Amino acid sequence: GPAGPARASDADDTFRAITKASVYDHIIPRYDHLAAIGAGLESAATTYCQDRNAQSFTLLDAAFREYWLAWAGIRHVQFGPVQFLNRGFRIQFWPDTRNKIGKQLSRVLVAEDSAALEHATFAKTSIAVQGLPALERLLVDGHAGYADPKGGFKCALTETIAGNLAMIAKGIAEDWNPTDGYAHAVAMAGTGEGPYSETYEVTVELLQSLLGELEASRDVRLGRPLGSALDKARPKLAEAWRSGLSRDILLQSLKGTEDLYRSGGFDKALRDAGESTLADQIGAGFQHAIAQVGTLDGSLYEAFTAPEKRNALQTIRADLKVLAGLIGTDLSVALDISPGFNSRDGD
Repeated sequence: GPAGPARASDADDTFRAITKASVYDHIIPRYDHLAAIGAGLESAATTYCQDRNAQSFTLLDAAFREYWLAWAGIRHVQFGPVQFLNRGFRIQFWPDTRNKIGKQLSRVLVAEDSAALEHATFAKTSIAVQGLPALERLLVDGHAGYADPKGGFKCALTETIAGNLAMIAKGIAEDWNPTDGYAHAVAMAGTGEGPYSETYEVTVELLQSLLGELEASRDVRLGRPLGSALDKARPKLAEAWRSGLSRDILLQSLKGTEDLYRSGGFDKALRDAGESTLADQIGAGFQHAIAQVGTLDGSLYEAFTAPEKRNALQTIRADLKVLAGLIGTDLSVALDISPGFNSRDGD
C-alpha cells in the first residue's frame, strides 16, 4: 500500500542521520586525533635519535603507547581511506600467526641497508615491519637496547617506522575530508554519485565495523591466547604483550565501538524508532564489558595462564557475544539493516 514508499524514505533518513553522526562525531575526530599523535610520535623518535638519552627514550615510548591506544579506538573502521594503500595493515599487521614480524624485522636489522629506510622505499617494504608491532619490538629493551653497535641503524629504523606511522595517519585524516574526500563520498550515498548506490550501504559498513571489532576482541584478542583449556593457553598470541598494552588496547577498542554506537547515531535511531528498551540493553552491555575489563589488574599476559583470571576473561567473552547478538540481530532487525548483506562484497 501507500505506506511502502514513505517507509523507505523514513529508513533513508535514518541511514543518512547515522552516517552523518558517525562521520562527523566519531570517525573524523578520531582520525584527526591519531594524526596529531602521529606527528608527536615522529618528533619524539627524531629527538631520541639525535640525543639518545634515557629521558628522550621515555618520551618516545610514551608516544608509541599513545599512538597504539588512539589506533585501538578507531581500528574498527574497516572501510574507506584506511583500506587505501593497505594502510590498516601497515599500521598494525595483526594477527601475525606465523611470526612474520619477527622474521622480517631480523632481516632488516641484519641487512643494515640505509637506502631501505628512505621513506618512499620503506612505504613499499614488507607490511610486517612498517607499523606498531615492529616498533614495539624495537622499543622493548628500553634505552639500553639502543646502546649496542647496531644502535645507530636500529634508531634510524625506529625513526623511519615512527615517520611512516605519522604519514599514514595524516593520509587517512586528509582523505576523509568533507570537501572532496570520503566524508563527501558517503554523504552522497543513494544519490547516484560516489561508491555507494544506496544509503543503507554506509550504515551496513558501520554496523560491520561495530560487529567486526567486537568479534576481534572476543576471538582474537581473548580467544586465541586463552586457548580451549589452561594447558592450551598461548599468552604470546596476545596483542602487544611485549609492551603490556593488551588490556588497555581491549579497553580502548570497547570504548571506541561504544562511541560509534552512541555518538554515531545508532542509539538515537533506536530510540526514535521506539526501541528504547533495546537501546538501554546495548548501552548497558557496553558499560558492563568496559567495567569488567577495567577491573582486570595487571597485564592480560599473566591473566591467560592464571586459573581464576581465566574465568573473568571467559565471562567477558560471553558478554561480548551477547552484545554482538543484540547489535547484529536485534538492532539490525529494528532498523532494517542486515549486517551480512553488502552489495560491495564482490569488489
